[in-house]
Amino acid sequence: MKILNKIRNPEKYLVDITDKQKFLIGIQVSSNTLKKKFDAYETKQENKVYSPQIANGIYAKRNILGEYIPDKTRPKEICYRALQWELRDWGGNWHEGVSYVPYKRYPRNFIEPKNVKFALKSLANGEKILIANYIFKKQELDKKNLDLIKFIVNLLIETVGNAEIFPLDSATEMPVRVIETVSWQILPKGERIYDFVKHGINHVSKSEKIMIQKRVRLLESYFPDKIYKGVDSYTGYLVFYYKNKGLYVFDSIMYGQATYVFDKDWEKVSKLTKKQIIDNNIAKARLIHNNSWKSEVAKLLK
Repeated sequence: MKILNKIRNPEKYLVDITDKQKFLIGIQVSSNTLKKKFDAYETKQENKVYSPQIANGIYAKRNILGEYIPDKTRPKEICYRALQWELRDWGGNWHEGVSYVPYKRYPRNFIEPKNVKFALKSLANGEKILIANYIFKKQELDKKNLDLIKFIVNLLIETVGNAEIFPLDSATEMPVRVIETVSWQILPKGERIYDFVKHGINHVSKSEKIMIQKRVRLLESYFPDKIYKGVDSYTGYLVFYYKNKGLYVFDSIMYGQATYVFDKDWEKVSKLTKKQIIDNNIAKARLIHNNSWKSEVAKLLK
């Protein structure tokens, strides 16, 4: 899930992560941004690690230098603030010095710097991302972990304007993009246009499973910016969003005989039946699942 604003409660951004899943926090970043916003450090493993530059803002400063927090449970104490001054006397001569002005404030507790570092990693589909040096597991999160997640997310938003949650693939332990769940079923059943498979994907034939897997992997190979699924999970359509093309590609991982491509109002059309979409010529393209499907997809997404 991509996050665009600083957060207070990280838990609401983890709804698409299962309890047993591990996840990372990171970003997709250009080499130019990496040079401008991050300091690079060499390591013994010959891999560079990156730290947001202290000039980026308050979170970057806290990350490197730490911070002082007033302790309002204790009585105020007298401290001194340095004041530089210059004064000209009656003879026109200038004098200068430093005075220390007393004032009262609450005692301060020092909070150690977080020292969050980042490293370049690959998604399961080969795409490069920059990820923080912490792995979290949802069912093991406590207040300390949640505070750290909040800090990392806000640190990245301060630095580059966004952050993203990447779950780890259970088989490869490689980060993947979150499949976001929407509150409506994507492309609900039409009016007898297609024969739907009524059972779970484990009940379809072996050849159907292979074809479904190949289609999904091909669509992933074009690096979608987001993937959505309907409330019925693996009984509906997956939606692949390709920002640079401005296209939303609807493909069934369970049933159906075609892939639908839209370039606008995708949330509205997702609630229409297939009959409504076909009769009103709403889709930008409708790609039948046949031997030419792969080449037709390439024409749209390459």
